[in-house]
Amino acid sequence: MSSDKEKIKQIFNIFWPLAISWLFMAVDIPFVSAIVSRMPQPEINLAAHSVVYPIALIIEAPIIMMLSVSLALSKDKKNYRRIYKFMMILCAGLTIIHASISCTPLFYLVVGNLMGAPKELLPYARVEMIMMIPWTWAIGYRRFYQGILIRNGHSKQVTIGTIIRMSFLIGVLLIGYRLQDFVSGTMTAGAALSSGVIAEGLFCGLKGRKTADRDFEEGELSELISWGELIRFVIPLILTQIINLGWMSLGSAAMSRMINPIASLAVWPVLSGLLNIIKSFGSACNETTLSVINREGFYKADRRFTFYIAIFSTLFYAALIVTPLGRFWFEGLSSLTPELSDLAKKALPMIFLVPFVNTYLNFYQAILLAGKKTSGFLESLLIYLIFMISILYIGILTQKWEGIYVIMIGMNIAVLAQTLWTRFRAKKIIPLFDHPK
Repeated sequence: MSSDKEKIKQIFNIFWPLAISWLFMAVDIPFVSAIVSRMPQPEINLAAHSVVYPIALIIEAPIIMMLSVSLALSKDKKNYRRIYKFMMILCAGLTIIHASISCTPLFYLVVGNLMGAPKELLPYARVEMIMMIPWTWAIGYRRFYQGILIRNGHSKQVTIGTIIRMSFLIGVLLIGYRLQDFVSGTMTAGAALSSGVIAEGLFCGLKGRKTADRDFEEGELSELISWGELIRFVIPLILTQIINLGWMSLGSAAMSRMINPIASLAVWPVLSGLLNIIKSFGSACNETTLSVINREGFYKADRRFTFYIAIFSTLFYAALIVTPLGRFWFEGLSSLTPELSDLAKKALPMIFLVPFVNTYLNFYQAILLAGKKTSGFLESLLIYLIFMISILYIGILTQKWEGIYVIMIGMNIAVLAQTLWTRFRAKKIIPLFDHPK
C-alpha cells in the first residue's frame, strides 16, 4: 500500500504536465495583448479584441467540455468512435454559427446592438471575428484528443501540443508586428489565435489517434453509451460552459454601458489574461483529480495536494501585487499606457479570493464529473451568474465606478458562491471515493 507521500508524488507527476499546459494556454491572451498594444491604435484594437474574444468563447463554449467527456467516457473503441462523431457534428454546427455572425448582417446585431460596442470598434472587431472562424472546430478536435491522451497516461503529449500552439501563436504575432503598416492589431490577433489552435489540434489528433488504436480494446456493444445517455451527460456541461464563458461577453457589454468604457475594455484582456495565468494551476487540479479519484485510497492525498496548489496560487497572486512583477506585467510586457496601467493595478487586488477558491472549485467539479452528477455544474454556474448580473446591474445603474472595478469585485464574490454550492453538491458523493486504503 502506498503512503500518502508516495500518492502525492504520483499525483504531482500527473499534475505538472497538465499545469504547464494550462499555464501556456493562459498566456495566449497576454502575448496577444502585448503585441497589439505595440501596434498602431493600441487602445482601439485592444478594446475591439476584448469585445471579439468573449464572443468567440461563447460560440466555442459547448465544445470546451469535450476533454472531460472523452476523458470520462472513451473507455473503448466503440465509445471512442461515437464520441468522436458527436464532437465533429457539434463542431460543424458551431463553426456555421461563427461564420454567420462574422460574415453577415448578424454581426451588427450581435456586436453593435447586443454587445453595445462603441461604433468606432466595429470595423476592427469584424476583421478579428473573420480570422477566427476556424477557432471553434480546431479547439473541439484538440480537446477531444487531449482527453484520449490524458486517459491513457500520455499527459506529457498534451504539454508538447501546447508548446506547438504557443510557437505558432508567437510566430504569427511577430509577423503581424513586422507588417504593422499593412495589418491591424485585431487581424494579427485573430490570425495568431487561429493558427495556434489549428497546429495544436493537428498534433493532438495525430498522437491521439495512435493512442486510441493502440490502447483501446474494441469493446462490447452492450457497453456502448447510447445517444440519449450521451446527450443527458453533456447537456449540463454544455450549458455550464456557455454560462461560464458567456459572462465575459456579459461583462464586456456591461462595461460598455459604464463610465470610461474604452479604458475598461482596453485593460480587460490584459487583466483577464493575467487572471487565467493565476488560475491555471488550480484549473489543472480538475483533470488531475479526475485521473486519480477512482483509485483506492487516493481521495485524501488528492485533497491535501489540492490545498497545496491553492496556497501556491494565492502566494503567486500576492507576489504580483506586492512585488514589481505586477508593474512589469502591465507596463513592461503588456505596454499599457500609464493611465491604463494605473487602472489595471488598482483593479487587480479586487479578486483576492479567486486564486484559492478557484482551485477548490476545480477539485469539487472533478468529483461531480467522476460521479456523473453533472447537473451540479449547471446549478453552481447559475448561482455564479445571478451574483454577476446583480453586481453588474448595480454598476450600470449607479454609474459611479469604472466597469473594470465592478467586474473584478463581482467575480470575487460570484466565484465564492459558486464554489460553496459545488462543494455542497460534491459532499453527497465523496463517500464513493473516500476509501480508507
